[in-house]
Amino acid sequence: MKRSYITAGGVVLVISVWMLSGQFTDHAPEAHNAGPVQATPRVAVRGETITAQMRQGEAVVRGRTEANRNVELRTRVQGHVRALPFPKGARVREGDLICGLTVDARGANSDEARAMVASRRLDYTAATELARKGHRSPSQVAAAKAALDAAQAALKRAEIAMSDISVTAPFDGVVEALPVEIGDFLNEGSVCARIVDSDPMLLIGQVSERDVSAFRVGDTGGAQLITGETVQGVVRFVAATADPATRTFRIELETANPENTLRDGITADIRIRTAQVQAHFITPAILTLNDAGVIGVRIVDGESRARFMPVTIIANMSDGVWITGLPKIANVITVGQEYVSDGALVDVTYKTPSDAKGAS
Repeated sequence: MKRSYITAGGVVLVISVWMLSGQFTDHAPEAHNAGPVQATPRVAVRGETITAQMRQGEAVVRGRTEANRNVELRTRVQGHVRALPFPKGARVREGDLICGLTVDARGANSDEARAMVASRRLDYTAATELARKGHRSPSQVAAAKAALDAAQAALKRAEIAMSDISVTAPFDGVVEALPVEIGDFLNEGSVCARIVDSDPMLLIGQVSERDVSAFRVGDTGGAQLITGETVQGVVRFVAATADPATRTFRIELETANPENTLRDGITADIRIRTAQVQAHFITPAILTLNDAGVIGVRIVDGESRARFMPVTIIANMSDGVWITGLPKIANVITVGQEYVSDGALVDVTYKTPSDAKGAS
């Protein structure tokens, strides 16, 4: 046991001396072993100095066409369908008969009410004459007048019932639906037909709460329909309250459609002119994405460092795009922007060296 203790103590002593020898050595590490300090390498890129121009703003909204008016015609009385003068798809004028119901007992009721009015009028005339001669009291004259008024009210109701058997067009339009046939029995409130007014045609869309302030009633714009048609119009409505489900605001662009060539429900890209803005024109190849997926460009700041700048595309042209979000004068990286990170030092070769200026 004593020998094993001595052996272990010796091993510990040797290790301790070896470890402490480095603490008290007289020789410091030689400086030349570290080598010279290396400068941070710069990434070679190409750039171009661009200057902003005033540009007519334009907002693009994805939307669809919608008829100006779309109304279901319902019956106000019950009865059998006796007349459907216009088929589906026919153009009608305001006041045209769309759906006629049978007269039934309404005609007899009207005749009875008319006869009752004539009788009550004679009674009232006689009572008035007799009262003038002192043979009727004022209360009897008043009773005769009340009976005449009641008869006239009954006649008015009978005449309304007779007019209600004719369902007419409330405005000029097209018969879009006709869900009944001759002989069908309709209850009060049944749908007889649907009339659509598509002149003017509306182009509707939903805009975000961030962008809604850019739209004004009276702004001009246009739309490219998925069918290839192009139309022009004027903003007639901007919602004051948001859709609670989507937090977006409805806008309506009105366009003339006298020939009814535009149809309801067609997908459209709506473009509306807004206020002028300061914008830059660039080639789409300059655009890039940051790590968060935000679209933008990389510029060179005054310290020759690459900086990512988020931008908004306000117009697409055949040879480039108009963007906002950059300083008025910006040194944009045109080649190599994908190989530099935000804040990296760059060595820029400008397209026109004399044009390169400090980004403001």
